[in-house]
Amino acid sequence: MNLISKSKEIFGQLNIKELQKAGIEREDIKVSSHSHHIVTYPPLDALPEINPSKIYSKDSPKFSREIALYLHLPFCTGKCLYCAYIILPNQTKEFIDGYLDAVEKEIDLLLQCPNLQDIIVNSIYIGGGTPTYLSTNQLERAFNLLKTKFKVKKDAEITVEAGPETLIGKEGEEKLKILLQNGANRLNIGFQTFNDDILKLLRRRHNSKQAINSFNLARKAGFQNINIDLIPGLPDQTLNIWQNDLEQIGKLKPASVTCYPLSIKQTAGIYPLYQKEKQRFPSREDVIVMHIMANEFFGKLEYTQRPVWWFTKTSEYVYRQQIHKWGELGEQLALGVSGYSFISDFQYFNFRTVPQYLEAVKNNNLPIWKGIKLSKEDLMRRMILFGLKTGLNKNLFQSKFRKMPKDIFKEIWEKLENLGLIEEDKDTIQLTYKGKLFADEVSKEFYSEEVK
Repeated sequence: MNLISKSKEIFGQLNIKELQKAGIEREDIKVSSHSHHIVTYPPLDALPEINPSKIYSKDSPKFSREIALYLHLPFCTGKCLYCAYIILPNQTKEFIDGYLDAVEKEIDLLLQCPNLQDIIVNSIYIGGGTPTYLSTNQLERAFNLLKTKFKVKKDAEITVEAGPETLIGKEGEEKLKILLQNGANRLNIGFQTFNDDILKLLRRRHNSKQAINSFNLARKAGFQNINIDLIPGLPDQTLNIWQNDLEQIGKLKPASVTCYPLSIKQTAGIYPLYQKEKQRFPSREDVIVMHIMANEFFGKLEYTQRPVWWFTKTSEYVYRQQIHKWGELGEQLALGVSGYSFISDFQYFNFRTVPQYLEAVKNNNLPIWKGIKLSKEDLMRRMILFGLKTGLNKNLFQSKFRKMPKDIFKEIWEKLENLGLIEEDKDTIQLTYKGKLFADEVSKEFYSEEVK
């Protein structure tokens, strides 16, 4: 039986109607103007505006702990049709230098706060936008800002996002060299698909040949831990096209692959296309079949799915920052416009426009916009809804909250177990095969009534 037929057969065994009746249903379209998939809790739309002094003050307790660090560089070679992130395409060297000045000032303002003076950074993620749009000198400056201002562990995972078009040719080779020299040890390259017609429709600035070339150049330069992004659910994407995408990945054998489903947002260029020509997009059922195809394909290659949507070749290449944030209720400090942080039990967001961000920092203010301090109950909800995506460590949960997860939200657990969406062993509660196909929908079961 071929991959598509086998995946359709598995889909037919899922009993989707039972899930729908229980309120577990894949959304036909995600149209939130802010969030991607569920990556924060509470989500931005549920947060009030907040004064930064509530989070950071002279009276804040000072204690040593490890955190994850994120830097948002909102620069890119262009605007993709599906992109709703905060990005500024084709900016000048002078503007980017000014933005890095602001980031440096933001760091200095943050490090005046007692509860950040003794932190140790266990991972760094430089995202965007396309960070590798920056010049080699600007990339070096960004690294120096993080490495000189913060105490970074020697074995820290340091990830940089990249677009294929920025990693090819002599300039691309120079940038790869600079990344390695400055300690980057994980590279995330956005392929999205190998179909050139779809890439053109999406307004990507590379073709499949260039994408493969960028991967080979990165590997030749010395990167072993390379993650490739693919997107199921794209317009004009058929099951056969998706199978070809998977097979091309199989030939490259990257350390890991991300398969986040397409999120169509009202602020993105793809939204009008969806409204006018919905028939060009794969159905909900076909998108689920695509995920089953990925599960079966990478499973056969002995990749492990952890966290959800990530397929990883071996344990050494597991995305450690995501495990820290999702599996361990770990803290994250985000720098730059639109970054979201989780510090001292506060979930907060920076301003989401560059002018607001720059103005705040110029006036010696932290560029914090919305946020809230999580109650003990919401901290438990947060650890569960993210922990399930990585495997919820029961002992870690009990050590933090003096209770077991199943003793807190009994009705939800029973519902999810009866639907065959979660399972457990001695140490871990995790999503089942079926549960991973509906990971975000399961997560929403743990939203508080107030957040809902």
